[in-house]
Order: sequence, then C-alpha cells, then structure tokens
Amino acid sequence: MIHSQLPSDTKLKMNGLLIYLAAVFGLIFNTCAFADQAIIVGGGYNIGSSQGQIELNVKWAQGILAKERLNVTTFYTDGKDPAADVHYRLSDDSEAGDQLPLVRVFSHVENELTRYRNHTVAGVVGGTDRESLEPILEVLLGQNNTEDTLFLYNGHGFQSQSTPDKVYLKLWNSTELSAKDLHGMLAKNQAPFRYVFTQCYSGGFHRVNYKDPEKGLDLVDTERCGFTSESAYQLAEGCSASIDSDDYRDYSTYFFSALSGYDRNGEIIDKDPDTNLDLKVTLREAHLYTLEKAYSTDLSRSSSEDYLTSWEPWFLKWLPGSSYLPNNEYARLYRDVAALYEIPLEKGATRSIRKLQKLHSNNLSQYLDDKLALEVELLDTQHQLQTRAVQRWPDLAGPYTGGFAELALNGELATINEWLSNQPEYQTLVELERSILDIDDDILDSERMVTQMFKLMRLRRLANLKQWLQDYGSAPEIAAYEKLVACEDQPLTQ
Repeated sequence: MIHSQLPSDTKLKMNGLLIYLAAVFGLIFNTCAFADQAIIVGGGYNIGSSQGQIELNVKWAQGILAKERLNVTTFYTDGKDPAADVHYRLSDDSEAGDQLPLVRVFSHVENELTRYRNHTVAGVVGGTDRESLEPILEVLLGQNNTEDTLFLYNGHGFQSQSTPDKVYLKLWNSTELSAKDLHGMLAKNQAPFRYVFTQCYSGGFHRVNYKDPEKGLDLVDTERCGFTSESAYQLAEGCSASIDSDDYRDYSTYFFSALSGYDRNGEIIDKDPDTNLDLKVTLREAHLYTLEKAYSTDLSRSSSEDYLTSWEPWFLKWLPGSSYLPNNEYARLYRDVAALYEIPLEKGATRSIRKLQKLHSNNLSQYLDDKLALEVELLDTQHQLQTRAVQRWPDLAGPYTGGFAELALNGELATINEWLSNQPEYQTLVELERSILDIDDDILDSERMVTQMFKLMRLRRLANLKQWLQDYGSAPEIAAYEKLVACEDQPLTQ
C-alpha cells in the first residue's frame, strides 16, 4: 500500500513520526557520517523501579562515551516529561522529616527516607516506552545505518519462561522488548553492532548474534557481539536508590572504569586493563578486567564465552581431568583470582573452591534466617507501639480520614511523634532496623563471596573450553569463535 492510499489517521501518525525523527535526529544524521554512534537506553519501568543508581550510571557512561567523541543518543524513562521519574534515598535519618517516628511505627522508615524528582540526564531525546522507542530504534538500527553502533542498556530485565531469546527489557510504562525483538530490528543492519547489557537475565541477549535466535550456533553474517552482566537465568547485582557511588559494584561500574582508566570517584584504577600495551583499551579488555576485579554478585560473560559454553560437546565431560590449565587468558585470570583466596593452583583446587563455596553458602543461609527473626521481632515491636498509640489517639487508625487530617491541622502530630520517640520500645525499633541493615550488608557480602567461587569454577571451565575448541572443534566452529573475539576486541573508537 503506498502512502497516498493509507487511511488518514495512519498517514497522520506516519507524518508525525517523520517530523519527530527529522527534528530529533537531524543533527545526528548530519554529523555522524564519519563517526561511530552510541545508543543508551536507561531507567526503570515506573518510578518505583527507577533508582538513583541507574541515573548516575547513565550519566557516567554518557561522559565516558562523549570523551571518546562518539555521538551519544540517550533515551531515558519518560523522556522530556517534567514529572518525577527517579527515586533516591536520603543519606541518613538526620535528613528525614519531623514525621519519622510516626512513619517508623506505622509504616517503614524507607518511606520517609525516599524522595522523588525528575531525572537530570542531559541530552535525552526521548522516553523508553516501547511504543515511542521502537520506531526510532528501527531507524537508527535499520538497513540505512552505516555506523558502528554501541548499544548500552542500563535498567531492568526479566526472565524468559521458555527459551533464552525471550528474556526482555522492562521499559517505561511496564512495556517490554525481548532479545528476539531486538534480533528482528537488526535483521537488515549490515554495520557492526556491539552491546553492553547490565540488567538481570541479560545473557539471553547474546542470542542476537545467531541466525536463529532460539537455537543453533550459526552466527549472523555481520559483525555483532557484546557483553552482559549475567546469564539468561540469573539476577544481576541489585540497583540501589543510594546516591553514594561507593555502594556500586555492578557490571557497568567495573566495565566503564576499565574503559576510562578511572573509578566512580575519579581515582586511577589499580591495574592497567590494556593487556597488549597498544595504548588502547578494547571492550574485550574491559570485560576481562571486570571478570578479574569485580567483587559483585554479577558473573559477567561475553558473546565469545557464550559461544564456548553453547558449543561444548557432551563427550568433553568424560575427558580425564588435568591438574594443570592451558596457557590462555582465562587460566591467567583464574590464577590471579585464586591467589586472593589462597586457593592452590594445581591439585586440590576444585576441592578448595567447593569447600569455600559451601562455607559462604552456609553463612548466607544463616544470615537469611537471622534476618527473618529480626523482621518478626520488628513487626511485633511495631504492633505494640501502634496499639498503645491508637488507644490514645484513635484517629491514627485511619491515616486518610478527616480525623487524621484534624490531628495534622491542630499540630497534634508533633505531640504524637514526641510521645512515640520517648517510648522504650521505640529505641528497640531503631536498633532492630539498624541490625537488619547490618545483616543486609552481611547477606550481600556472602552472596558476593559465593559468586567469587562460581567465578573461579567458570574461569577454569572457560580456560579448558577454549583449548578444547582448538583440539576438537571443526574449522567453521573455530572461525566463528575467532570472529566473535575479533568483534569484541575493538576500542570504543578507532
């Protein structure tokens, strides 16, 4: 059907889209003929999931990419809408309002320490709601694109209930974009495409590299590869509402530190990721740096690593074991990480790793049990205080009623807050909250230690798989792997 034959409402939508694209992307199309492009999609799917950490991650990545003179196109939450779309946490109780005792007793202290505002990400050209985002991405990633593209996603992802290609990004207004959807968008794109996905279950997006996104090892003909924070089956390191960058241990924090040479606080990183000393840090070098240095619950993986683990023939599991690893980058990473935990490099290595893994898993289980007991005690303490407070001020039982409003208008809430803060159980409540926060730190540390042990086992596996591919793989399989490695081993700009 040609344009003149379309219904008037359809033509109106198409014309509007064309005008929008011309206005927003005119500068990009005019200036990026001789430069690479980067596309950033970030933010939560509603304000409750749009943590301050995501915003800071996006702004930090923007700065690093801009220094490399890439044309950066950013999509974030609700775009240019001035409404609040980010939440963040106040540093401590001293910044909270006068109603903290009431909130602590009748709700949760986090409700008082959480604040909302509009995002401060610069240069946002649009939102991430799929209805508005998809047609623009189809233009940027379509057959007319001739630019090397780096696609960065910093937000939330959800698991597939079937095949890995069905994992999906959770975009603004709870809309979704799956790995298979992205694979379809890239079908006519002949230019190099690299990606960094940092969300939960992100590993499913490696399926965009294959001709059949659901199954098989035949790679697409174009140059396509990337990096994910996790597998298609695991949660990533959680996003925080904290605005203290010292709290951040997610994949993008380590990855972009390697690319820039500086950590989140502007300090020079403690190891040069430029392993071949050519004065350029490639995306692959940044990933390998992250594998070694990340103390996180993320167990990141590259497209070439995904290929190795997908390729692994069944009979390799029956090969006789060896005390020694092949001489490759994964074996070197294994040795460096193992040394941190005093794990032997030859005989008994896997036994030592499993022993430490069990220790930290047991610690994690105990911390979770302890936290549950503290939460039960906290609820009981809250109930005691609520009961006595409502006996004195019955209108507290209906916080949205006229009676409660009169308490506020009469200034009686200040009296109630003072009374609550002077009750002996109130101090118990404060101490329980602090104990739960402390045990949350212990839980996270144990989860990270368990991940370190899984990482050691994975590095051993990758070291062997890389060698076994050379020993047992076919020429096309080896060529496919080397194609992915070559794609990964490129700097941000040439």
